[in-house]
Amino acid sequence: MSYDHPVEVVENDVLVVSVVGADGGYFMWQKGLTQEVGSDDGTYFEFDDQINGRHNQVKECTVTNYGIHVVLVNGNLKNLYFSPGFDKFKELQTGLNKIYAEQVGIVEFST
Repeated sequence: MSYDHPVEVVENDVLVVSVVGADGGYFMWQKGLTQEVGSDDGTYFEFDDQINGRHNQVKECTVTNYGIHVVLVNGNLKNLYFSPGFDKFKELQTGLNKIYAEQVGIVEFST
């Protein structure tokens, strides 16, 4: 069974990278591509609910074949595990590399 949700979308000059986990939780990153839509605001990251969304809150992000591990700037750790059949690793890698292109060292990929 393949993963049905798009991982990377650009809408109204905002790059959105998102993934849904095995438990129904999600991680979503957004980055404005122009000043008009907040390119100077940094990277927005949200997990599981809008109430958890903030700009520039990711300190480290490690993506493996099994899931994503995020360390927030407040020291909290958030994990998302992929559903069986997740086949969008390369798309996720490409999207997150675009999101963090100006912030070297935040995202790491381990296969």
